[in-house]
Amino acid sequence: MNTDSCPIPTPQERSFLAIQQAAEQTMLEKVSRAISDATAEVTRNVQDAGLEFEPTSEGYFMFAVQQATFVRLCGGNPDTLRGGNPEVGEHVIRNCRNIIDTYWKSHTAQTTAP
Repeated sequence: MNTDSCPIPTPQERSFLAIQQAAEQTMLEKVSRAISDATAEVTRNVQDAGLEFEPTSEGYFMFAVQQATFVRLCGGNPDTLRGGNPEVGEHVIRNCRNIIDTYWKSHTAQTTAP
C-alpha cells in the first residue's frame, strides 16, 4: 500500500485534529442555534408589534450567514460587499459546484436507479 498520498497522522496530529473538530462542531451548533434564535425573535417581535407579516424563515438567516461568510472568505467587507478577491470567490464557487456534482447529483442518481 502506498501511503505517500495519505500519510498516517502522528499522535500529535491526531490530537490536534480532535481539538479542531470539536471546536468546529461547537461553532456549527452555535451558528445553527443563532439562526433558529433569530427566526424566533423576529416572529415574536412581529407578533408583539401587531404586524401582519409572514415570519422570516430560517432560510433568510442562513442566506445572510452564507453571504457574509462568502464575502469574508474572499477578503471583502460583508457590510459593503466591497474589496473581495474574485479569484478566491471563483474557488469557493467551484468548491460548491463540486459538492453538488459529487455528493448530490451522484447520490440522487444512485438512489433513484431501479
